[in-house]
Amino acid sequence: MNALNAISLSVGLWVGIWCFGTLGFMEPKVMTWVTFLTWASFFAAGGGMVGLKKAIAGGFAGALISALVVWLNGQLGGGVQGSGLVIFSVLLAVLGWALCQLSRIELLSFIPGAFIGAASFFGAGAPLDVKLGWVLVSLVCGAVMGLVSERMGAALTAKT
Repeated sequence: MNALNAISLSVGLWVGIWCFGTLGFMEPKVMTWVTFLTWASFFAAGGGMVGLKKAIAGGFAGALISALVVWLNGQLGGGVQGSGLVIFSVLLAVLGWALCQLSRIELLSFIPGAFIGAASFFGAGAPLDVKLGWVLVSLVCGAVMGLVSERMGAALTAKT
């Protein structure tokens, strides 16, 4: 089977199985939409073990620094209205800067992974509770599913 057909079949099969499991039994803890983001991040980061590590590390960094920004915003009396919006906007500007600066570290050199982690955190409602842990679990699950689907695709293209 050619490589495109093999990866298409593998991803399609695993997406169906994954959605059945997460939507049917694991939501709202494992967030299917977050797993899709890091599944894509895995491939965009180059796949393989390097893509797995970069997707997870970048996602974690983005989510955790975003959590720090939300916590700091609360400590500084910020909000999303009035003068609080100025504080939050400045903190978000620092967040964007920091997510890019992280790329100086090889493991965190895939900038989109960090932004995917940040987007996942904010998209999940910017949780500063146990739900943050579930965002992190979901980020890992998506990257692992990327590796699983990549390996199955490679197996389908192998000469017999």
